Amino acid sequence: MRYVIMIQIVSIITLVLLGASAMFAWLQNRSFQEPVELEETSLHCC
Repeated sequence: MRYVIMIQIVSIITLVLLGASAMFAWLQNRSFQEPVELEETSLHCC
């Protein structure tokens, strides 16, 4: 009975880590486009 609980804990931790790594990889690889106006105004701020 204790082995079943340990297997469940290990599988839950594994799924959480896999989900977190998949979300981190998605955040790293997604491409978002910033407006050109923001980039031009940030260069001329000073």
